Amino acid sequence: MHCFFQTAYRHTITEANINFYATPFVHPERKMKEHDFIYLLQGEWKLGQNEKIYELKQDSLLILHANQHHFGAEPCLAGTKTMYFHASCEEGDVCLPALDSVCGDCIPISTLTDASNNPNIKKYFSEIVNCKLHARQKQADILFDLLLCELSENHLYAGHSDIAVHIKNIIHNNPEAFFSNRELARLTKVSVKTAENKFKAQFGVTIHQYILKFKTEEAISYFRTFPEMTVKEIAYNLGFYDEYHFSKQFKKITGLSPLQYRRQRTES
Repeated sequence: MHCFFQTAYRHTITEANINFYATPFVHPERKMKEHDFIYLLQGEWKLGQNEKIYELKQDSLLILHANQHHFGAEPCLAGTKTMYFHASCEEGDVCLPALDSVCGDCIPISTLTDASNNPNIKKYFSEIVNCKLHARQKQADILFDLLLCELSENHLYAGHSDIAVHIKNIIHNNPEAFFSNRELARLTKVSVKTAENKFKAQFGVTIHQYILKFKTEEAISYFRTFPEMTVKEIAYNLGFYDEYHFSKQFKKITGLSPLQYRRQRTES
């Protein structure tokens, strides 16, 4: 199933909170007039919408669409923790099994999203909850639009049409990590060979070359934005295991060591 949210109207966040379930708990059976967004922070839970059962694990985001039949398929694990919010259902919001019958003004989003590789989703969700809890209604409503955009992009990247962009998105969203080709292939649900070939065809370089170039650009951004930060600190922030390894890779890309680059920039 897919949820479609009308962009012509501003949705309103009506309720939000963080829940901890020390003992197994069954989600109530109900039909709401609002959308129920649930983000699983820890634990496991099986929830249903109409005839479909969704299995939630850590960093799963489930949208229980307004005016649909919601129910708990099984009790959650003891120690499960969630954050949730309710959003108003506006004219044009629909829940459909296919993508081909909805107007261009709607944002399509998968009912269940694995947000483990996109920290922006968790960030926006958490900010919506915090804003609502602290009576910052306007900020919460605006952040909802940003969350919808992030979820929509995540939905597109998860398809088979743009594997290379999905890989690029993972790299950019995790500047502190060094991913192997095997890890990226697993995250994009393709073979290692497919991931490597799709990426090089799209960007003209290997995944490893792209990661090193990206980290070099990030380092240069650190030099510009935080001139007081040491090379060692920058190296650790970008996932290098030591300053020497970082300096070696930086010089391979720029022709200068980090200290030489910083000195040259200061003098110019």
